[in-house]
Amino acid sequence: MARPAAEGSERVGHYYYQTESCNPWYNLAVETYLGTRIQKNDVILYLWQNDKTVVIGKNQNALLECRAKLLEEEGGFLARRTTGGGAVYQDLGNLCFTFLADPEVYDLERQMKVVTDAIKTYGLCTEFSGRNDLLAENGCKFSGNAFSNTGGCRVHHGTLMVNVNLQNMERYLTPSPQKLRAKGVSSVRSRVCNLRDILPGLTVEGLKGTLIESFCKEYGSAQKLKDQEFPLSEINRTKEWYAAWEWRYGKSPECGIRCTRRFAWGGADLWMKGSGLRIQEIKMFSDCLDTGLPQAFERLATGKRLDMGDVTEEDILCAGSSGQQRERIREVVSWLSSAEN
Repeated sequence: MARPAAEGSERVGHYYYQTESCNPWYNLAVETYLGTRIQKNDVILYLWQNDKTVVIGKNQNALLECRAKLLEEEGGFLARRTTGGGAVYQDLGNLCFTFLADPEVYDLERQMKVVTDAIKTYGLCTEFSGRNDLLAENGCKFSGNAFSNTGGCRVHHGTLMVNVNLQNMERYLTPSPQKLRAKGVSSVRSRVCNLRDILPGLTVEGLKGTLIESFCKEYGSAQKLKDQEFPLSEINRTKEWYAAWEWRYGKSPECGIRCTRRFAWGGADLWMKGSGLRIQEIKMFSDCLDTGLPQAFERLATGKRLDMGDVTEEDILCAGSSGQQRERIREVVSWLSSAEN
């Protein structure tokens, strides 16, 4: 994708790409492909739109997060991304953006500045709040963000609600009452807003152009990537993977026991099958931004007592990949050990 630098100089690659596709599985496949092409010092801005789509986080339960059957019966799409976070409804009134970067030059503050500076050109100041939200001056959320790190590439992507059909959003999304209470709202619709409600003349096409201008201003000149540079056969294979039922719906154990709780870092929805008071099979669904947490806890809990009484500190240290992840595992273990669940 990128040309080598002249001898004796360090290559810096800044690129942007817009897709005309409105198919979420294809668009996620393009994002995946771009991530494999990142070289040293590269930063790519990718702009895309999905039509009538619910996108769920990597570790969420599709059947609990949305009315998937209704969505698909009415011509919509269910997609699962590889990043964490919660379910979002997207249509052509929404704009998705992705920053893909070499880990050495990945800079969340700088990337968010591209977005907030673009919106500021229309006269609106914004605030990055909570785990992953952008808020307008009135406190309403118009953007959610999620992140991943695949080693050779770090990904930051998000949504920008310009003129989303809020009736459809409320019709298809089914967030847990616990999550809404944690946010201090009565419904998903009451928490969000469209930018066009604040900036009546704003359009998605106009915002695309402003984002590209802001990206070029922040990073210097950027090269537009062309469709001819993309291997369609490879992208279509990845699209089929994103479209597969196994990826979108996944597998849940036969649920003998279910426990749910909302923590500061996200929800924990545990589906367990027990045998002789021990956990035989477990699946943890979560909108936590740490995509590795559910699998780490599942490995720890399998074979343990249902009351977590035989979990040791050494078990937790071995299960978690970071101090933060271990602390979250401790919280879940403590909760299951108590009478609260």
